[in-house]
Amino acid sequence: MQTKQQVRQQGLAALQRLAQQPANKQQQEAILLQKLIDSAAFQSATVIGMTLNQPIEVATQPIIEAAQAAGKRIVVPRTLPKRQMAFYELTPTTVLERSHFGVLEPQITGEPIVPDLMIVPGVVFSLDGWRVGFGGGYYDRYLAAHQMNTVALALKPQQVKVPDWSVDQFDVKLKHIITA
Repeated sequence: MQTKQQVRQQGLAALQRLAQQPANKQQQEAILLQKLIDSAAFQSATVIGMTLNQPIEVATQPIIEAAQAAGKRIVVPRTLPKRQMAFYELTPTTVLERSHFGVLEPQITGEPIVPDLMIVPGVVFSLDGWRVGFGGGYYDRYLAAHQMNTVALALKPQQVKVPDWSVDQFDVKLKHIITA
């Protein structure tokens, strides 16, 4: 049994290696995008929450474009104090700024929107729905407070059959893991 920190470090290293193989990564991302678009979770969603990706993560711009082309609204997170976050609509006029995590986030405008489908980011995912995230606990807190459908898009280096880390009581199990 490993610690989440060990799993996270190994997962990030594996994602860094995959990022150095752009053709392989893009091929996996294309498979994930198609499987997502074909999923019942995506088809039934009206408002989809997701992050704007870092280079090692699954590219979210193609997902955003496909969702908007299908008439769905996209909301992206803004981190708040006390490890909280809120989601705001992403439109062509949304002003983005870099957070202290280095992630692009929307400026706060209007009321936050709770999505009906969350594409949950992470570093490692077990095929039965558990995840090791980036270590802040933001998504576990948000998902515990808001009921919605959840899906993760797992590149090959992010997939494990079952968790080889201890699942904590505050961890929120995801409903769907889509694999490349």
